[in-house]
Amino acid sequence: MTFFSYSRLKCFNQCPQKYKFQYIDKVKVEVKENIELFLGKRVHETLKKLYQDLYYKKLNSLRQLLNFLYNKWSKNWNDSIKIVKEDYDQDDYLRIADKYITTYYERNYPFNHSRTIALEKRIIINLNRSGDHQLCVYIDRINKTKDRVYQIHDYKTCSRMPSNEYFRNDWQLPLYAFVLKKRYPYIKNVSLVWHMLKFNKEKKLKRSDGELEKLKKNVLHLINKIEKTKVFPSKPSKLCNWCKFKSICKYL
Repeated sequence: MTFFSYSRLKCFNQCPQKYKFQYIDKVKVEVKENIELFLGKRVHETLKKLYQDLYYKKLNSLRQLLNFLYNKWSKNWNDSIKIVKEDYDQDDYLRIADKYITTYYERNYPFNHSRTIALEKRIIINLNRSGDHQLCVYIDRINKTKDRVYQIHDYKTCSRMPSNEYFRNDWQLPLYAFVLKKRYPYIKNVSLVWHMLKFNKEKKLKRSDGELEKLKKNVLHLINKIEKTKVFPSKPSKLCNWCKFKSICKYL
């Protein structure tokens, strides 16, 4: 029995060879953390702090949250973190993280539009009756509104605003919605919320049960394809520049 996740399935779609290196051969390579990933982790930690404290009826001030961000940044920083853009340094990126937290806080204050019921929620479900196909997801935040709508929230720190087509075709949050409804059958109404932090914007969508069932079938089809695959070719793309296996890939 193998646990599949969105990131695992996405990896195969992006490059079967990378999938083999990571999940089958489990190749160990030395990887330098890049500044974008570092920034994203610190921002997620800070927003988790915000909602975790709200669960216990504590509302942090913006200054308290920023102090938390700066402390986490300082504690976790090391000089091996890779900054590709030579015109910028870590202070520039820290100011960006500061802006993300500040604009998010000011946009959503006083955070009483819904109630947080889970943070970084891990859910595992069986995709078939035999239980040999299991799916595992981690959801940043789940909220419940007064109208009994369950919201799946995801924070994005990417530098470009995706098109409407991206949100329509994205299957990460719809997959989370399917898993949530499968695990908790009493949940009927689910909304997907992307927080585009750089742009101080939100994108909200819903998926019908029919759409989620179709997604399930596509996921099962992809899992079957993975399990039947014997040869894992590389799939060169612009993503190769950020691949941790770049140094051992014979196609680059």
